[in-house]
Amino acid sequence: MKQWMGVALGALVLAGCASSGKGGTEAVVQVQEDKATQVKTVAFAPLPMDCGRVAHCPTLGVRWSSTTPNRATLLVGTWGGQAQIEAIEFNARPHAPLRVRSKAKDASGLPGVTAFDVPMDTLERVALGSAAWVRLTTTGAVIEENLYTGERSSRAADALKRLMYEAYKGTDKELSLGLIGVFTDKPYEPNYYK
Repeated sequence: MKQWMGVALGALVLAGCASSGKGGTEAVVQVQEDKATQVKTVAFAPLPMDCGRVAHCPTLGVRWSSTTPNRATLLVGTWGGQAQIEAIEFNARPHAPLRVRSKAKDASGLPGVTAFDVPMDTLERVALGSAAWVRLTTTGAVIEENLYTGERSSRAADALKRLMYEAYKGTDKELSLGLIGVFTDKPYEPNYYK
């Protein structure tokens, strides 16, 4: 747990410079590999969706470990931690709505952020679809925002795609999901300001 909190807090510090230098997601998505135990962890702290920094803007982060390769922890909140999150639903084209309600055993460790257990295949559908929007159910409201469209992307969507790439690098899933060469053949350039 302490290791994950350190990764998440480190990613938060780096989030401010994520769109410069290395090209976005390389700075935000943290990858750690323990050579002794052969355990790989990949994570990014909650980042805003395609709505900027308004108070109601949903934020999304993910923690994944090779010790549980088929599951991840989804970190969901709102910008500034203004709302308590009860559930999240992804509408990722061309898939049916994907609902996440199972709270994680370990709390997020970040103020105003709720941790959920989520299957990796759910995150695959969200990250690699043609477009996705998110519906958050909070204690007092329902919030809907775009994660990415065919024309615009959010920091959260770009980091999620990078997380999938890093988690599956060197495995059969890298090939089957079409992730080979996504980030290696040219510098990555996020398109949130275009």
